[in-house]
Amino acid sequence: MSEITIHTKRTDTTTHRTVLNADEIKRIVTQRVCEAADVEPKQAGVSVGVQLSSRMGNYGSEYEAIVTVTVDHAQQSGAGEA
Repeated sequence: MSEITIHTKRTDTTTHRTVLNADEIKRIVTQRVCEAADVEPKQAGVSVGVQLSSRMGNYGSEYEAIVTVTVDHAQQSGAGEA
């Protein structure tokens, strides 16, 4: 029987972990999507909807967030001014 050679290497690591509830996930996703769209989510005329869903896929559970950012330009300050 051949000898088994084991190589062992030790490293120092730092592990960061958090558990987010649905409201925290929605807040973070809203922030990132609004930043990408260059929209201020708390601005007048802006509404954001986030739907979190999960479903069984071929390889286990699949998760997704559907984010809709709507800007009503008529409600924004200065709308319609010339």
